[in-house]
Amino acid sequence: MNFQWTDQAAACPIIELHDIRTEKFRSEKYLTLVEDRLTGPFLAAGGHALGEFRVDNHPDRLLVLRGYPSMPARRRTLAAFHAGKDWTQSRAEAAALTRDAQTLLLRTVRPSEGVRSIRAGERLSALISEVRFPEQIGNYHLWLRLLLRKAGMDPFAAFATLEAVNDVPAVPVVRHRCFHVALVRGHEKTPELPPEMRNMLRYTPEILGLEPAMSLVW
Repeated sequence: MNFQWTDQAAACPIIELHDIRTEKFRSEKYLTLVEDRLTGPFLAAGGHALGEFRVDNHPDRLLVLRGYPSMPARRRTLAAFHAGKDWTQSRAEAAALTRDAQTLLLRTVRPSEGVRSIRAGERLSALISEVRFPEQIGNYHLWLRLLLRKAGMDPFAAFATLEAVNDVPAVPVVRHRCFHVALVRGHEKTPELPPEMRNMLRYTPEILGLEPAMSLVW
């Protein structure tokens, strides 16, 4: 099966997924900091805040999605964002609230037609899979989408690791690992993967129930 990446002209083809574990009972404080002190300057610098999510059954875990129209735009946006007068203080405050964090640098697989809106507060599920080899990502995406579509759970957005040099050292990203992330609406039980798909993965997919902490636009 052949797979073509989303056209570079599509809105926000470059995605950062920030997987954050806050200190105990500090997730709401972290969200307040993001919304009050970080999101405005990030948007002013040219970035796209695609959403912040609470994770069901993990009260100290948050997922944050940010988008960019291209890698050069990401570099310019983050350079302007980090040059802001309040960035140093805000970064220190965020670090004090954070126990652990990792960032995945991803590229949009779906939707290829561009952005659209979803209802604010709509509950979602994320399926996070680590593929053994990058060349398997296209087949995995197509087979997973077919499997979920048959179950009435066609992903409305999907991302995969972007195999590119991270040219913003101030935002370290996970390297030498290949991830696929699918977002579906609701919290329905996902079907079991057939052996052919399980063999493509290093581990069993992580399935997370998500509650948007702010509006998400696709």
